[in-house]
Amino acid sequence: MKMFKYLTIVTIAIAGFIQSPIPANAAETYALDKAHTQIRFAITRGGWTEIAGWFKKFDGTITFDEANVSNSKVDVTIQTESLDTGWEARDKHLRSPAFFNAKEMPTMSFTTSKIEKTGAKTGRMTGNLTLLGVIKPVTLDIKFNRKSVHPRNKMTFAGFTATGTLKRSDYGMKFLLPTVGDEVRIHIEALASRK
Repeated sequence: MKMFKYLTIVTIAIAGFIQSPIPANAAETYALDKAHTQIRFAITRGGWTEIAGWFKKFDGTITFDEANVSNSKVDVTIQTESLDTGWEARDKHLRSPAFFNAKEMPTMSFTTSKIEKTGAKTGRMTGNLTLLGVIKPVTLDIKFNRKSVHPRNKMTFAGFTATGTLKRSDYGMKFLLPTVGDEVRIHIEALASRK
């Protein structure tokens, strides 16, 4: 009789374990904090100087799985009209068909295809950049800076830095080559709040 009770208890425990819901994926979704995120670019001009700029209008989400980074992903859309290099005449030229063709192609986008961990807080992110109707892979080195609760608003924030390069000619942007450099340096400081 005691053996029967013991087996019954074990059976109920196993059944409860099997029927219990599987723990949810550790991935969390974050929205870019536009006030504290910067998407910057820099390019050489004639070998004399480097001109830098940034995009002021964008939107995006980061799905971050801290336990399994390969499950993470990034989706960002950038308004090309919003570029700013600090000089309006140059910005107008960069928005023209010679470069970004912002009226005809108002957005560019980036979607990850692969993220791999390279260190305790570093990784490599590869994704497809769509620019001027051309889709090409771009790889960025990423650093996980910090995840914590903001002391004032009690929201959870995560911060990342991403750097890399691309060739503008790969997207058909060949005007003024090679006087204006082909290689574009990318530097992104991303702050995102958990949804």
